[in-house]
Amino acid sequence: MNILFIGAHPDDLEILCGGTIAKCVGEGHDVWMAVATNGNVGSPTLSKAEIGAIRKEEATAASKALGAKGLIWLDEDDEFLFDDLRTRMKFVDAARQAQADIIVTHNPNDYHTDHIACSKLATDARILSAVRLIETDRAHLPKTPELFYMDSVAGIQFLPQFYVDISGTFQTKVEALLCHKSQDQWLRSIFNQSITEIIRIQSAFRGLQVGVSFAEAFLAPTYWPKQAISLPFLSP
Repeated sequence: MNILFIGAHPDDLEILCGGTIAKCVGEGHDVWMAVATNGNVGSPTLSKAEIGAIRKEEATAASKALGAKGLIWLDEDDEFLFDDLRTRMKFVDAARQAQADIIVTHNPNDYHTDHIACSKLATDARILSAVRLIETDRAHLPKTPELFYMDSVAGIQFLPQFYVDISGTFQTKVEALLCHKSQDQWLRSIFNQSITEIIRIQSAFRGLQVGVSFAEAFLAPTYWPKQAISLPFLSP
């Protein structure tokens, strides 16, 4: 199965569903990671061009650490992700590039504006990617992908429907996050917390809810028509 994970920022996917990505890869699925913005304001000292280049390198390294088939870099400005024609077509093309059977993205009730915009763009691109007369650089998909939403940072405003036991892939998630050295430094300077501390707490808390060491949480939005998707690692 082809699964496309779409995050707003270069470290979002690793933080919120890195263990699930590694688990999907381990079970033989073709996994693509797409990043909407280039992270070009995520530094207290570097220029936009400098930190943007660094974050692309970090995201590339992290995607390789997780075993993703490819990284799709949409290169929008950090903190200024908007739903317009140009950006919407980028999301449609990303779904087509991945030949997505499933799209996983931010939940629409997230508190971050880029995350909310990314959720809307990915949700709308799901249908548009299978419409023949919507033309991008790639051919339309043969069927509409199914959709899942991932957790928010710290679980804010998110009520899970499904959990993935990532006890066996948690260390891979940590290794992928450690590729984002610039952001670990950034978070330490702002919040006095490291990325690994944040995700360990959240993954352990979600694990506590379902009786495992570490877990990640998801929900499936309501829409019609739906197709049955067999992902045995998703536990209600």
